[in-house]
Amino acid sequence: MHRLLVVVLALNILILEVTASSSYDEQRFDWDVQNIRRLVKCRNKHYKSTKEFYYNYWVLKNYIKAEHGPLSCYSNVTYTTHADYRYLDNLVPLLERWRSPLSLALYAPGDDFQPTLDSILWLRQCHPSSHLVRELTSVHFYFNVEHLPQVVPMAKVALQRQLNCSAPSPYENVKKEQLYRTQEKLDYPVNIGRNLARAASLTHFVLASDIELYPTPGLVPNFLNFFSRKVVGRHVNIPLSPMVYVLRIFEVRANETMPKTKPELQKMLRSGGAVLFHENICAECHQGPKLEEWINEPVASQDLNVFNVGYRLEPHELWEPIFIGTVDDPPYDERLSWEGRRDKMTQAYAMCVLGYEFHILDNAFLVHKPGIKEAYLPIGRVIQSHRTDSLISREIFRELRFMYGSRKGCII
Repeated sequence: MHRLLVVVLALNILILEVTASSSYDEQRFDWDVQNIRRLVKCRNKHYKSTKEFYYNYWVLKNYIKAEHGPLSCYSNVTYTTHADYRYLDNLVPLLERWRSPLSLALYAPGDDFQPTLDSILWLRQCHPSSHLVRELTSVHFYFNVEHLPQVVPMAKVALQRQLNCSAPSPYENVKKEQLYRTQEKLDYPVNIGRNLARAASLTHFVLASDIELYPTPGLVPNFLNFFSRKVVGRHVNIPLSPMVYVLRIFEVRANETMPKTKPELQKMLRSGGAVLFHENICAECHQGPKLEEWINEPVASQDLNVFNVGYRLEPHELWEPIFIGTVDDPPYDERLSWEGRRDKMTQAYAMCVLGYEFHILDNAFLVHKPGIKEAYLPIGRVIQSHRTDSLISREIFRELRFMYGSRKGCII
């Protein structure tokens, strides 16, 4: 009890203001910002750090703030993602391709908090590309109220601590069995992290994705140029159906270099160096409409355009696309965990009922960190998957129909 009071007191006095730089120059891009502003009609957010009690979690929102400072909500795109600290080796290679704001929610209960914080500090101080982490990455922590860290320092104090950069990174070679959450048998609350990272975005447009999925270089300026050129010009003052912009997803073999352009990807797909994402696990979850036509289409221009428009209806009722959307898209159900699977399907159902159009982009895609995933499911996850299926059919599906209604062909 004494420990709980000490930690709660520390949380109550937490000061989370980190000096922000205004070095992030939005004027370097050449899209028509005002044209986008006329259609988007979003409101700028105050970039601040907060402490929040959220259901059974403490959330430290913007605990470590990116040096880009405040952003105009309509003039950029934020990559929103989640992780535990074992996956932070992906952050820099992701940023090297993304090079725009990134909102990262880290699950760090109990004794996982300190190595998680140390990992972020190491990336900010010691990595050769640390400037990208400092400039672009806003970091949020969340942990169960029953599994509080022993110490939660003020952010200013944490950032002043200098790490030994000759030592290995704290996230290097960490096995799942070493995690506090594994030892305490805690599920990974993946959808809490997804919703937290998205809600903390300063921009209206977001790419809600996983930290191991790397986007095509130059995606943000290409997308905003496309949006200002094609979407805004065509639809000003015309009511729009809800729409998102889909990025097809691929895997590459462990010894392959990730493709940066569609012609490179096409060559690797022909040689077998790349395959569809989760081809060995759930290919129908990522095929979507006209996959073969998309793969074989000659690339006449590097400009971004819509290849085709799809819907999450038969024969693509199990489609699980990742897309550039907005902070207003339906949330992820926070009762679902990574271990139980089907964690994104409830959002997909809501979008189906709401009549979302999935505009598949032609010259942009996502590539998973090298290594082909195989179809293997431990018995523990099989059991939890059955529990998730029961929860969805017993409670969640009824609630979704109450909230969003129903529509012929829309399934979870």
